[in-house]
Amino acid sequence: MMVERKLAQRDRRAFVALLVGAAGTAFAPILVRVSELAPTASAFWRMALAVPCIGLWMLLARRSGAQQPPRSVPGDLTLLALTGVLFAGDLLALHASISLTSIANAVLFLNSQPIWVVLGAWLLFRQRVSVRFLFGLALALAGAVLVIGASLTLAHDRLVGDALGVLSGVFYAAYILVAVRLRARHGSLSVMLWTSMAASPILLFAAWVAGVALWPDSLRGLGLMLMLALVGQVAGNGLIVYALAHLPPAFSAVALLSQPLLAALFAWALLGESLGTMQALGIGTVLAGIWVCYLASRAAPPLR
Repeated sequence: MMVERKLAQRDRRAFVALLVGAAGTAFAPILVRVSELAPTASAFWRMALAVPCIGLWMLLARRSGAQQPPRSVPGDLTLLALTGVLFAGDLLALHASISLTSIANAVLFLNSQPIWVVLGAWLLFRQRVSVRFLFGLALALAGAVLVIGASLTLAHDRLVGDALGVLSGVFYAAYILVAVRLRARHGSLSVMLWTSMAASPILLFAAWVAGVALWPDSLRGLGLMLMLALVGQVAGNGLIVYALAHLPPAFSAVALLSQPLLAALFAWALLGESLGTMQALGIGTVLAGIWVCYLASRAAPPLR
């Protein structure tokens, strides 16, 4: 009984960490919007500035004994580097999608990632989901459509951009599935550090190929990039990676559908973007779907 109570408390902490992490990553687009740099350059700074911050955090954690030595197995170094490749692929595909289709379309198709996580968890780890969970997934996806639906358009000339939005969702789903395996053996900080280190040169090369400016024009611009790294990557993604070790990956993917609704709320509060009745209904629907999936997933063990 005591063990079950401790497991329930751990799962609740992980659930809260996942939602707070989603809020951090949802705030990142606001910082990108007001940045002096192009999105690809902002993505590079997000990852590059996170490296020394996470490295210092890891050093302090190991000195205090909070960070335990990793339990490496053959192939882990490749998988750790792969997290950065997948994260960079997600960001690049998303930014390319935004340039070729509407932001609403890009964000909607990015958030198809729970479908790919559920499919991948079943194919790779034989993790089954209940009918109740699938109902919650469908409810959350429907809510996401309502949140973004006012700006959603389906046109033939945007098919490439829409396809890239789906590709960004596939990349992010693959990142979740890889990170959930590695976090249990290496800890959140190690996974975050490797993700940032591996993604930074890829994003730097992409920004160079695109010919965009790499340096902010002012100290304010540099401060925004530092905030992007700390809020969006170190805190936001760090809490998500922590939660992945304690929650089923399929549920985590569904819970991350809170990102677009949180981004819509931030844009409404900070940038004055409209938030209509349909979007408010969608926000409530997403939250209801996430809660249904949470109740359905409480008994599911984390992947090891």
